[in-house]
Amino acid sequence: MHKLSLSPMTVLPCSPLEQIDAAHKAGFDSVGLRLFPSLPSDVDVMADKSLQRDIKHRLEDTQLEVLDIEVVRVSPRMDLVPIDAALEFAGGLGARWLAATSESRQDYRTEDEPGLVGRLAELCETAERHGMGVMLEFMAFRGISTLQDAVRIVTATGSPNLAITIDALHLFRSGGTVDAVAAVDPALLACVQLCDAPQTAPADLIEEARQNRLYPGEGDLPLADLMRMLPADIPVSVEIPSRSRAHLSAHERATHAARSARPMIPAPSL
Repeated sequence: MHKLSLSPMTVLPCSPLEQIDAAHKAGFDSVGLRLFPSLPSDVDVMADKSLQRDIKHRLEDTQLEVLDIEVVRVSPRMDLVPIDAALEFAGGLGARWLAATSESRQDYRTEDEPGLVGRLAELCETAERHGMGVMLEFMAFRGISTLQDAVRIVTATGSPNLAITIDALHLFRSGGTVDAVAAVDPALLACVQLCDAPQTAPADLIEEARQNRLYPGEGDLPLADLMRMLPADIPVSVEIPSRSRAHLSAHERATHAARSARPMIPAPSL
């Protein structure tokens, strides 16, 4: 049975505590937490011990799980020291995954892949010490840009706690298909991130991914077909940053996200 997780990008900007409350009220099973700030409005959780304690208590009160923490950029030069501290905190919360992506296409060099694979293996070892895995997300505008790229890197790394995130937007914007997903070993898949989009891609894929996603059912992506091809127990993260919904509260956005995602999820087999 699929469990539903609320991605921070759906409700940002807000505090992690607001996100947890919104997820709980909207009926989510879990949340993703942003522990590595990437926007000026992001809360620096790792710099605030009091907030860390509050997050732990709020999760206990709501009985929500933590699907993942986000997000690190994998490269041969990646510094594991600050990541280890975040993994220790997240492991204490029972988090399952650390979300990772690669560098931008401009900074990514194919000849550096052996170094990247080695560093990624070290990251997986670090995550394993805290009871977590690493899930690698491909994006059309990053060096690891396709599903095939991600499969190649994960296979080369050979870490048992490394798997792939299937973000619906990035899958189809990178030329991926439902059949391509079906051809991947299910053991290599960590989670699926749901959102929708028009069939025709905009000129600026980064802007679309970060600000202009649609709620499931509002666009043209074959989300129901995609879900039918995925393992029956794969976690579903709803990731829908939407500038057009920025005026809504975190609770309203979370509720809309959950209601739009659930019809795309197949009913459990009897």
